[in-house]
Amino acid sequence: MNQTTLFVCALCRFSPTEKSRQGVSGGEHLIAQLRTQLAARNLSSVVQLEPLRCMAACSQPCNVSVAAPGKLTYILSGVAAAEDAATVAEFCAQYSDSHDGRVPYRDRAAAIRQATAFVLPPLSVQA
Repeated sequence: MNQTTLFVCALCRFSPTEKSRQGVSGGEHLIAQLRTQLAARNLSSVVQLEPLRCMAACSQPCNVSVAAPGKLTYILSGVAAAEDAATVAEFCAQYSDSHDGRVPYRDRAAAIRQATAFVLPPLSVQA
């Protein structure tokens, strides 16, 4: 099983009209919730959470990417900072368990299906 990396934009807003709550951005809130959810599922050693300063999709918060060597890369946009951490953590478990990153559409939670903006092929590894 390859190490899965979960990239999360720390600067994302809660919504297009709500930048932060009590000084905490939507992305920062989502990151904190994801840490809790990954730990609760014993995924902290399998999924590396990587906060990023910007994923250049500011009009559609929150933005997340799930990637691993030799696997498909999923780019999610419109992840709800206050509601979707458990769903993203579950998707990470499905992704990590897959051989090539393919998580069948029917097996993804509705929030993940809706937020999936792009699925990219694996990068080729050259020695």
